[in-house]
Amino acid sequence: MIELKITKEIIAEAKKLYDFGILNNSYTQGEGNKCGALGEVLVREYYNAIQKNTFDYDLIIHNKKIDVKTKRHNANLKPNSNWTMSLFAFNTKQKCDYYCFVGMADDYKKAYLYGFIAKDEFYNTAIFRKKGDTDPNGSKFKFREDSYSMKISELDFNLK
Repeated sequence: MIELKITKEIIAEAKKLYDFGILNNSYTQGEGNKCGALGEVLVREYYNAIQKNTFDYDLIIHNKKIDVKTKRHNANLKPNSNWTMSLFAFNTKQKCDYYCFVGMADDYKKAYLYGFIAKDEFYNTAIFRKKGDTDPNGSKFKFREDSYSMKISELDFNLK
């Protein structure tokens, strides 16, 4: 896991590049857009990636199409490798090579780069969770939609 600081410059860059409005299928009514935009900018800056912002992927790193997935967490908690990262089941059609998962403290002071996984590998190894299932990591979180999830410990930093 790589800890990344969120600076005023990163926040300004995210606001400049992204509309923080409400997206289709937004459960947070747009609040997650800020989180997602910051995650993308942080990964782009850390890897000196090429920004693309298509429906299918966000960045190009080492000639690989990367879709960045960012999830907020309580700022008082430090993430651990048993936490799970999830994607909605309706999200399987994106034409990316890899997913990059990022955790964002809800005070927007720091984020954690959890790692990458090839899209095909994700869907071959992730566990399918039905809407209403409780996240098995001990939290009270219930899946809002059918989803696929896996532990942070199953991610790595190698883009093959």
